Amino acid sequence: MIRPLRQRHRVMISALGVLLPVVFAVGIAARRPVPVASVPPELGGKVKDFAQVVWTKPDLWPGHGIITTLRRDDAGSVAAELTLRDLAKPDVLVYWVAGKESARESLPDNARLLGALAARIPLLLPAEVRDEPGSLVLYSLADHEIVAMSNPFTIQKN
Repeated sequence: MIRPLRQRHRVMISALGVLLPVVFAVGIAARRPVPVASVPPELGGKVKDFAQVVWTKPDLWPGHGIITTLRRDDAGSVAAELTLRDLAKPDVLVYWVAGKESARESLPDNARLLGALAARIPLLLPAEVRDEPGSLVLYSLADHEIVAMSNPFTIQKN
């Protein structure tokens, strides 16, 4: 009884040893190509050249080593660039919050998203927020908490 089972098992393993690599090769050859995502040029996220530095403040964020640089381009648009020294939080987003209040427990309803925090990428400030006081807020999307809030400041229209 054992001998016929061993013979059958030997035939099955030999067939699998030949068929399995062939089926794998056919599967690899028959798969579809990976689609390449293409973004329209108007949504390409081109970073404007904000060459003119309006001001740089290393003490705008109390308790944090964040240097804020306000930049302006030739058209008059204003952007904020943040340079971090000691921030280790995941998925940090930058918001603009209008008003002079500086201590908040949660993100207010009137907060405007400026973008994701990235090194050396200026975040465009909307024209509507100029000439009114406000603060920049760093919000960790992963932790659902405010990481840091700047002191209130006003962007001049010049």
